[in-house]
Amino acid sequence: MRSVMTAGESLAERIQVERDGPVGWIRINRPERLNAFSGEMRESLEAALGQLEADGTVRCLVITGVGRAFSTGGDIATMAELLAAGDEARFLALVRAGARIVERIHRMDKPVIAAVNGPAAGAGAGLALACDLRVASESASIGLSIVRVGLHPDWGASYFLPRIIGSALATELILTGGTIAAARAERLGIFNRVVPAAEVEPTARALAMQIAAGPQATVGRARRTLRRALEAELSEVLELEIEAQRVAFRSPDAREGFTAFLAKRAPRFGRS
Repeated sequence: MRSVMTAGESLAERIQVERDGPVGWIRINRPERLNAFSGEMRESLEAALGQLEADGTVRCLVITGVGRAFSTGGDIATMAELLAAGDEARFLALVRAGARIVERIHRMDKPVIAAVNGPAAGAGAGLALACDLRVASESASIGLSIVRVGLHPDWGASYFLPRIIGSALATELILTGGTIAAARAERLGIFNRVVPAAEVEPTARALAMQIAAGPQATVGRARRTLRRALEAELSEVLELEIEAQRVAFRSPDAREGFTAFLAKRAPRFGRS
């Protein structure tokens, strides 16, 4: 049974936050504009992430969109108004708000899944790429089309995309503003799974529940190690693995895992 949590008027209206057992859900709710970010939606999304990160009962997060899009990024009409007014300060405030969202996702211990129910473009693409895993609809797509209006990709897209698909193809997509359909995105490793539209949320939920059933502390450390491994030397990653194993070895989860394995039953991991 899903329970809705409220954290202020803006959260309840445009950024919906739910708790489904150990899985926290964030729904971008502006379907009439394909979930483009405007107003305080960025701040609301950051607050929602912080709320679920601080909730000790939540072990995994899922972000998705309401309607037929995941998110088409920043609201072009709003940005055009800022450009016409020459309001660089407000424009950069929006960009920095997006950067804070991506940094929060990147540094938290809880895994984050993007349930990409439709187009993910611009900032929406960056948000999906910043997540650990991406489950997508057959009708979904992902692209950095913001370059087509003369703006630079943000929300970490320049960081995550080449790490997922390699430098050459990332360069092509960023410089051309190209869009990739779901099937190709799955082949390239951008989308982990592509399923019929009706199965996106159930698939994301099943994956989140599987992760949530694992040893939370070890999952968090593995997530940090994986992200550091993209930049560090092998020797540093080996040391990170050794330290993570030391901590895991001492944890109640390890004792439960070995006991369950020897007893031929499913483990019942707690929070360690």
